[in-house]
Amino acid sequence: MEEATTPEQPKRTRKLGRIAIYIFAAVGLLFSVLIAVMALQSKPQAPRTFDANEAIDGVMTRNYGKYSESQQGWLYVDETSHVTYLVTVVQQKKVDGKEGDELYLVTSGRAIANKDEDDSFYGVFQLRYRDGQLYEYSDPCRPSDVDPVTPERVHFEALSADVWGWVVKTSSYESGVGEHFTTTRNVVLAPRNEQIAELAEFTAAFQVLGGGDCKETESQYADWEKAQAEKKAAPAEADSAQEASNEETAEEFELVPPRCTQLQWSYRTDPVSDSTFTPLYITRKAGMQGGAQVPAKTWKVMFDPKSYTYLLPEELKNVGM
Repeated sequence: MEEATTPEQPKRTRKLGRIAIYIFAAVGLLFSVLIAVMALQSKPQAPRTFDANEAIDGVMTRNYGKYSESQQGWLYVDETSHVTYLVTVVQQKKVDGKEGDELYLVTSGRAIANKDEDDSFYGVFQLRYRDGQLYEYSDPCRPSDVDPVTPERVHFEALSADVWGWVVKTSSYESGVGEHFTTTRNVVLAPRNEQIAELAEFTAAFQVLGGGDCKETESQYADWEKAQAEKKAAPAEADSAQEASNEETAEEFELVPPRCTQLQWSYRTDPVSDSTFTPLYITRKAGMQGGAQVPAKTWKVMFDPKSYTYLLPEELKNVGM
């Protein structure tokens, strides 16, 4: 006897299958909508930008005062000394930042109104977006002695993939009795948080001369040295004890002419690819120090994130100071 079956089982099975298909279709549709919404929400905003010329005019006017058409620069009056300086832009660089345009600016000012004042300064500025707003970070008046900063004395450097900075050369001159000192220094600067930080300062050139060039300076020293030797070899002639005492006093205050010193340093950086700061490779070229030849030498100077400075070795600190 065959077992009887009812037609309800296949119908019920087909109905459950259709329901499952509808459920999967609905889940798929919801998933597709969710992906589309997330894609729209994560769509990057268009990079923010600004007109560099308008931005520079605003920066200069805020920090230095009115522009002079006749003198082709901004006239800045120091609040303390009341000296008037003519300020110009010596370098401007615009780069793509995390939120949009970033502008890096270097200015140079020289005293013009007071003949008794022969000094200068320079300024460094960064304009960048933060949280959708354009901010200015700056150090407008850094001393540069009597020699104003010029465009060829400013180098714009990538210090890491995230940080751009400047290496600015400043020069100073000093004169003593019969000797002249010239010192040029490299100042490494970069924006940090809401200010401009000084990362390092090292000598770019140092020179000590007497009269004329290095050859003449050495010749003058050789003549002095020969004269000293002749004095010691000559027989003592003293008519009295008073005369001998006067000679000793004169010799005691006799000026020794300088020996020639002519030294130069160069630097280079590595290509940057991440947030790690590039080392500075500082090379002293072969030159002369105190009348003696010195060989070339290179130092690899690493960056210290804790102090936010380059760790200069003692040999590179305070040369010529």
